[in-house]
Amino acid sequence: MNNILPLNKYSHVPLYLQLTAQLIRKIESGELKPGDKIMSEREMAEMLGVSRITARLAIQELLKSGLVYREQGRGTFVAESRMRNVQGFTSFTEDMLGRGLRPGSRVLKQEIVGADETLARTLHLEQGEEVLNLVRLRLANDRPIALQSSFMPFRLVPGLEKMELNNRSLFDVLRKQYYIYPAWTEAVFEAAAALPEEAQYLGLKVGEPVLVVRGLTFTESFEIVESVRTAYPGKGLAIYIGRQRIGTLSERL
Repeated sequence: MNNILPLNKYSHVPLYLQLTAQLIRKIESGELKPGDKIMSEREMAEMLGVSRITARLAIQELLKSGLVYREQGRGTFVAESRMRNVQGFTSFTEDMLGRGLRPGSRVLKQEIVGADETLARTLHLEQGEEVLNLVRLRLANDRPIALQSSFMPFRLVPGLEKMELNNRSLFDVLRKQYYIYPAWTEAVFEAAAALPEEAQYLGLKVGEPVLVVRGLTFTESFEIVESVRTAYPGKGLAIYIGRQRIGTLSERL
């Protein structure tokens, strides 16, 4: 594990996410095997010339993903594969196809806006920086089943505001048009009351229960590609599912 590459301090990708990505690749390639002890925060910090906080955050990401586990007084170890065999996410289109349904979408909004304080913090942008807001009604066999609002850093997807996106997979467009490969996702599920726009498009009454999924989509190097909110009709529950793989490096080949 001593061959960790130097981190790029000039990249807009946080140092701890760069380090996390390297560690994940070592685990998935088998260079780090189940039961192997990984370096301590201090050792990582000294080797890479970064703060211990950076190393600590990287290890915390691995712990959240179930890729490693910690033993009090002994250190942090690579987890057995069975411990991290949790279901990840695919795109909406891939999910519907997997269920034997015909996916579709109708674009309701496709415009460039300035990131407010909350969105800028979420996407690691400057406040006011341009983002693309894409609002779509998601369909299954032509039936509305979700209202989805996505925000993407516009510098990553110039021209997407003019592209025809009805009935197209956004992930497919990102891969083929922008060479952006969604690889990880992080999401929170929660029960909520339908907002007026959600009620209008999903055939509900304002205040009826909806299941809201708030998520972030990341590249292989943990650059944030998208912040998304999806509302589904029906009663729901609140559950957190950690960052999971949705794509692999092999998709680039």
